[in-house]
Amino acid sequence: MFESFRSQAAQKISGWSLEEKVGQLFILAFPGKDAEAARPLIERYNLGGCYLSQDNAATFAEARQLTQAMAAIVNQRADAVPMLLGVDQEGAWSVLTPESTTGPGNLALGSADNPALSAQMYSVFGIEMRSAGFNCVLGPCADVNLKPNSPIIDTRAFGEVPAQVAVQVGAAVHGAHDGGIVVCAKHFPGHGDTTGDTHREIPVVDKSLATLMVEDLAPFKAAIDARVELMMTSHICYPQIDPVYPATLSRAILQDVLREKLGFKGIVISDSMNMGAIRRNFPPVEAAIIAFKAGIDMMMLSEEHYDHNDNYLENQLAMIGAIVSAVEDGRMPEAELNQIVERVVAFKLARLVGMPLFREFNQVANRKVEQAAAQSAVQILADPARNLPVQADKHVFVLQTTPLADYANLVNPRGIGPNQATPAFDYFAAEISTLLPEERLSILDYTEAKTWLAEVKVAADQLVLAVIENYPLPGEDFKQAASKALVAELAAKFGEQLVVIGLRNAYESVPELAGHVCAYGSRECSARAAAQVCLSV
Repeated sequence: MFESFRSQAAQKISGWSLEEKVGQLFILAFPGKDAEAARPLIERYNLGGCYLSQDNAATFAEARQLTQAMAAIVNQRADAVPMLLGVDQEGAWSVLTPESTTGPGNLALGSADNPALSAQMYSVFGIEMRSAGFNCVLGPCADVNLKPNSPIIDTRAFGEVPAQVAVQVGAAVHGAHDGGIVVCAKHFPGHGDTTGDTHREIPVVDKSLATLMVEDLAPFKAAIDARVELMMTSHICYPQIDPVYPATLSRAILQDVLREKLGFKGIVISDSMNMGAIRRNFPPVEAAIIAFKAGIDMMMLSEEHYDHNDNYLENQLAMIGAIVSAVEDGRMPEAELNQIVERVVAFKLARLVGMPLFREFNQVANRKVEQAAAQSAVQILADPARNLPVQADKHVFVLQTTPLADYANLVNPRGIGPNQATPAFDYFAAEISTLLPEERLSILDYTEAKTWLAEVKVAADQLVLAVIENYPLPGEDFKQAASKALVAELAAKFGEQLVVIGLRNAYESVPELAGHVCAYGSRECSARAAAQVCLSV
């Protein structure tokens, strides 16, 4: 894929020390907004890349300051190559929130079923992230929601039908390239057929390669056909393909399937090797050596600082040092190391050198793309009593079904995930307040809704809009029990006068007599679009 740059890459690395070669294969992370935290890794080890999150930069101004400072450290070297600066700007997960344009998320784009619109959305991601100084979007998710109750994928996937997901993934890759940025399809060979979360455990998907080809791999092949540069692996076991190792450590999966069968010629990067799936089951150095030998080109250690461990820098330096020792003592042949480094540097020369960064962009135009995507995604899935659009003779009660305490983990100190401080309910309530007169509208938070429900007498002019939400969180679950219980109580009392507003996926069933409006996402644009659909605006 980058073969024409291989000789130039070989010449560039010929003068590098062993430490500098090994360092080029690592994508690390650090806490805070100061590039000085990464200086030891960059200067001593010629660090290959960094995973950057909301913890590192919450605004475009902070991102530009950080990435420019990092580039200044890198460029002190006469033979410098750019660092890969990757971010989870993929819709349902995001950075620089709320300044950046997140769109409604991949599941909503799948619902909209308009590949051109998906391409536009990913072009926006590319343009905005380059403006911040980032050069890689760690997306799109090419996973298929075969098990829709996944706590970690959910709205990050484009849907549950492999062929349709494949079309969307291809469009996303093309769109991001139109936006001028490098992209990474994930989580190969698929994270959608498990309810396990690799931040916590090694999930097992017990299916044959033939079944995997039909159910999981079509979106990854679409990404490859669209010339995706990077492929991120999953820490999931597929015992019918490799009975010993998860995908990240499996030569059978990375070489035989990804390289040979699917024809991928780009750079293979690991999901974080410090996630629970790897850290709790394999010695770190042994896992790293196995992964490189299996076919990993760049290794991510992005969770090293997530627990705010004061020793994160020492731990990362120790891992690089351990791989240096493994090369020195022959456990990892230097010839193999050189081949990997050549491939990585050739990719950087081809795609990162000369990438235009820090350019201004048209935020108004980007928000229009976001709005169009969100509006196209919303669907009225059920309306048995024909309550929609809301009639002029109805008094509308908008109810929050999630207790305030259940939003506690919506934003975490690690800076990964949705990074959405404001619940989707608040945006829905704000939008519908602009569309209905005050005398016809009552907005109740969870506590108020519980009290009201216990006391209210049902009347024919009442219409209840019960808002349900979900968010895919890394290593955590968004609590659902209280919300489900309240919806059940509302259904028992109001029957067909209830409409459930899903600011989430549509995989959970709603009460039989209730209406159901689904936005397929929990972003602000999705919540506002759902409110507009309720009023047929």
